[in-house]
Amino acid sequence: MELNAYLRAGSTSVSNALFAHFADTDLTHQEFVVYLFLLEWDQRHTAAPDLAALSQATKLAPQALFTVIQSLITKQAIQLVSTKDASGRTVDRYDVTPLLTQVLAPVEQTALPQADTAGKATFSQIEVEFGRPLSPIEQQTIRDWLAVDHYAPEMIQLALREAVLNRVYSLRYMDRILIDWEKRHLTTPAAVQAEKNRHLGL
Repeated sequence: MELNAYLRAGSTSVSNALFAHFADTDLTHQEFVVYLFLLEWDQRHTAAPDLAALSQATKLAPQALFTVIQSLITKQAIQLVSTKDASGRTVDRYDVTPLLTQVLAPVEQTALPQADTAGKATFSQIEVEFGRPLSPIEQQTIRDWLAVDHYAPEMIQLALREAVLNRVYSLRYMDRILIDWEKRHLTTPAAVQAEKNRHLGL
């Protein structure tokens, strides 16, 4: 490529934090590639990309691309937002900042919305059992469990015990456990144990 053509092509600014913390996210490689294409488009345009053009650029079939984008929205890596253009028309675009916000979130445990002894103990216990410090995204997940989902610290600790017993050191695994208990209205350790006893015929 000639230098002038190279310069005319422009460049895209990508935070190194995305690459440094990719392993901490729950994105697949395919989702991450599509995210980077959406980020590049967002820096050059004010409206959502043409999916046919994006499909060709990413070498994904339109339906596969749509599925990946929906997964990115579900995983809160991107968000579909509507804005007004200069003429007052409504324009949709993909906001790519949610993933950046996650990977750049401060690590301070003092930012816990529920900063009581039990909440801090939950943080420490998970780090001890996992044998490593928690990533910013993992810390945000725990904050959401406490402040948004209102899971009791003892229920989080019980889910941790289940994960450790099954040798699955993952917050995603713990999250599935907590969601399952919530669906079955098991909101206390005693209720969980009673349900286990019922299945064992005790």
